[in-house]
Amino acid sequence: MVTNLPAKSKALWTKAMLAKDPKEKLELLKQFYSSFPKHKATERLEMQLKRQMKGLEEEIERRKKRHGTVVNVWSVKKSDELQLAIIGRLDDVTEYFQELTNKRLDIFDVYSRPNIGTMKVDSVLMQAVLCPFDDQLSGERQKKIGGLLYNMDLLLVILPEQESVRYLFDLVSWLSQYNIMLTSRKREVKIEQTGTGGIRIVGKSSFCTEEQIRQFLFDYKITNGIVKISEETTIEDIEAMVFGQINKPALVICRSPEQETQMRSNFTSIASMQLPFEKHDLFNKILEILDLMRIYTKGHGSQVAERPVLVRKGANVVELARIIHNKMADNFMYAKLWRGTEEIKVGRNFILEDGDVVEIKSK
Repeated sequence: MVTNLPAKSKALWTKAMLAKDPKEKLELLKQFYSSFPKHKATERLEMQLKRQMKGLEEEIERRKKRHGTVVNVWSVKKSDELQLAIIGRLDDVTEYFQELTNKRLDIFDVYSRPNIGTMKVDSVLMQAVLCPFDDQLSGERQKKIGGLLYNMDLLLVILPEQESVRYLFDLVSWLSQYNIMLTSRKREVKIEQTGTGGIRIVGKSSFCTEEQIRQFLFDYKITNGIVKISEETTIEDIEAMVFGQINKPALVICRSPEQETQMRSNFTSIASMQLPFEKHDLFNKILEILDLMRIYTKGHGSQVAERPVLVRKGANVVELARIIHNKMADNFMYAKLWRGTEEIKVGRNFILEDGDVVEIKSK
């Protein structure tokens, strides 16, 4: 549901986003919050603003107390092809994390710092980050865990045996405080603001036209930028992007057919799987949700690389070349491709399929 904010409110929001000083930004956000009527469509925005203003107040207070540099142990750098958050009640998620990563955990570490492991499937390395959501954890610790979720590629949620639907409702409510919404598939909605060039739209939506997107952004004084959308993008998604909402693909792990049926009847927009399953099946489901496929590469006269390159479904050969190296894409001539028993010579716009083996020729 679009909020339909008045022009004055949109202008205040634009000023707040341009403000660099935390005190100035906080004051403008307070003015913005007071400037629009409150109704059903603005509930999520109101919640986000309250959290954003509280965060700015905390930042201003920290700046007053800052004396030297502090190392942030709650910052996790992505080190593998995919980064997964493993979420669940403390006991359940700790046990499952150890099964996925073959890493033993010290209970003290669970409370004191992020726990990181690696899951390897089909020669693809996935970084797993333990992110318990449990009332055993203090509010401050839970807040630090919530801060880890923004950069994750996918949230893997382990349901408890009892009161699983209630747990998932509580989790969704908690995530909404961080402006994170769970989805069943990766939805491309992103804007990279530029100094010039107008609004350039990459992709096509079945629900809104390019003109509607441009007009909506113009109302918020966004006149230059590259907007990336998908077929499922709506104007509501564009507005959520403007206000900083993040759509995170999620996969819910259910313990029984009954539990999965309950989950699906209450959360139709979130993907699910049922225990037990093999890691290979889990990996294939993750690729499906993230809209990715495996492409294997080889050099002239060399063996096929053991580890595949993960690319978006529908990608062409030159996109693969650019992932490997920009110069390879810029100097692309042609590629050899093996699909099953067939070997063919292809050009830069040839569409790839999962499992293809590709040898790229460049100048």
